[in-house]
Amino acid sequence: MVLALVLWGFVLLLPLALAYYYIKDSLWLFSSSPKGQSIFDEKLIINPPGETDIEIDQSKRDAVLKNSFSPDKVPDSLDAIVIGSGLGGLSVASLLSRAGKKVLVLEQHDQAGGCCHVFIDKGFEFDIGIHYVGKMNPGNTNRILSDQLTNGKLQWLSLDETYDMIALGEEYSKKYYVKSGRKKQVEYFIEQFPKEEKAIRSFYKKMEDAAKISSIVGLLKFIPKFLARFLLSSGILMWLVPNLKYLKMTVEEVLNEVTDNKDLRAVLTYCFGNYGTPPGKAPFYMHSLLLLHFLDGSYYPKGGSSEIAYNIIPTIEASGGRVLVRVRVKEILVKGGAAVGVKVSRGKQEYELYAPIVISDAGLTNTVTKLLPAEIASQTGLSKLVKKVRPGPGFLMIFIGLGGTKEELGLAAQNTWAFTDPDVIKVVEKYFALSAEEARDSSVPLMFVSFPSSKDPTFNDRYPGKSTCAIVTVTPFEWFEEWKGEQVQKRGEDYVSFKTRLGRRLWEQVCKLYPHLEDKLEYIEVGTPLSNQFYLESYKGEVYGLDHDINRFDPSIQTDLRPQLPVDGLYLTGQDVFSDGFSGAMFAGLITASAVLKKNLMGDLQRLRSKWKKLHQANGGGGEKKTN
Repeated sequence: MVLALVLWGFVLLLPLALAYYYIKDSLWLFSSSPKGQSIFDEKLIINPPGETDIEIDQSKRDAVLKNSFSPDKVPDSLDAIVIGSGLGGLSVASLLSRAGKKVLVLEQHDQAGGCCHVFIDKGFEFDIGIHYVGKMNPGNTNRILSDQLTNGKLQWLSLDETYDMIALGEEYSKKYYVKSGRKKQVEYFIEQFPKEEKAIRSFYKKMEDAAKISSIVGLLKFIPKFLARFLLSSGILMWLVPNLKYLKMTVEEVLNEVTDNKDLRAVLTYCFGNYGTPPGKAPFYMHSLLLLHFLDGSYYPKGGSSEIAYNIIPTIEASGGRVLVRVRVKEILVKGGAAVGVKVSRGKQEYELYAPIVISDAGLTNTVTKLLPAEIASQTGLSKLVKKVRPGPGFLMIFIGLGGTKEELGLAAQNTWAFTDPDVIKVVEKYFALSAEEARDSSVPLMFVSFPSSKDPTFNDRYPGKSTCAIVTVTPFEWFEEWKGEQVQKRGEDYVSFKTRLGRRLWEQVCKLYPHLEDKLEYIEVGTPLSNQFYLESYKGEVYGLDHDINRFDPSIQTDLRPQLPVDGLYLTGQDVFSDGFSGAMFAGLITASAVLKKNLMGDLQRLRSKWKKLHQANGGGGEKKTN
């Protein structure tokens, strides 16, 4: 009898023991740090630093942002090396530094920041990639994390309550407005489309349902792969979380369920350019995250986007780390199946730098095809993973300098999304099918127009009497591919002529919207996917990493796009881990730091947010501020 009980006990306990053995390294996911052991600084929510002046001495800024590499500047006994100084790389480095780690960040460009850097030319300052950011209202988790990364020194300014305008038609005669706050947004759209109230409310309900699965998507990136694959292949996860269907449904498919009104369909999909994938190919889940991200308003960094890197870097240096630029990582060094460092080059000299942790913010494709030894990429299955995804679309960026202040030019702190046809899906697909020669003389069906100088009250103090405009559109890399092997700024007259023609065409279209600006033009520069490839080291001129298409968001691929790569000591961060944009890259830094430290930093961050809320309510603030 006793023997039988022992045998039955063994049979019952063995599966539990095996399960524990395989998931024990993931148990940290389900608990926050013990009291007093969080890496976050509670003082930043108890006594925030408040408003501070922007450093305008360019030499002091350059000392932080343009610290060039030399071997003698590399700290001894590094804990981690980060490849790339985009927001994902800087975020993970900052968080590891908060945990006492000594981190070296290496950047191939002449300044740190990735898409958060600026360039100054002929008296104008231009932001490269940050046009607006959502969820930076005080008390929001995003804002609290931003404050932790910058010691509260990065300040966020609200855009106008109407933060986006949508213009439709060849002459942009139809205009719609996107207002801060769910209630105001929905009521305004119903007012504009009174016969479509049911469709509008249904769309917003589906959008909120789709966004609820983000925690499940995040969990797939941490639990053991065998468990994730079992839950997916068995159908158990889909049964438990039916809203996972929105990972496999395109935006267009959801629109087809709710409305056939062309103008309304354009309004509900207008900002897909913020991730670059047309509605016919993008998952509704991604689009939902984006719309909800801006639902309670939009923000811009005071002092411009270079303030982001400028205020994160000191937090890395505080633990003995460094952010060094003008150095190219040639290879990730792998010994005994583990990443042990990197090989870098500066000029003709090569150096090997060692650390037990290597984190790539260079993108999945660059990491696997350019930095990892080919045999390691093949043995670990990473080569196969890269073939399952593809780079996102390229972008054309036109930088415009204008004579006059925002008041003199009547510029609002908002953006414009302009489409030559309300059938957005059809017209964008048709445009992408054009040859380069056909595109030269064609209207551009989609453009994003922003006036960064109007969003930042310090701009006129720094650049008196001037304003800037940024025009962005999605562009096939293939139009520029014939010049990809040529040296930057020496690609020849044909290249210059082609990009200038496209840039001028877009400026002409902007002047249809803002005719009073036509004679205020003082500066124009056009950046192409080749510019992005050179300055950002993007694989094919993309700025949002991997394509945000429905294939990338397939649950099985999301399981593989995780911070811990299948090489000991090697991690991935940035837009390819979670999603694109400021918040996507910032939270990629958070979850990569979580994987490195084996700490549930998201749980710690949520606990910090709860503390902020209690403090704010105790002071009569009423909790996190939202618009109606």
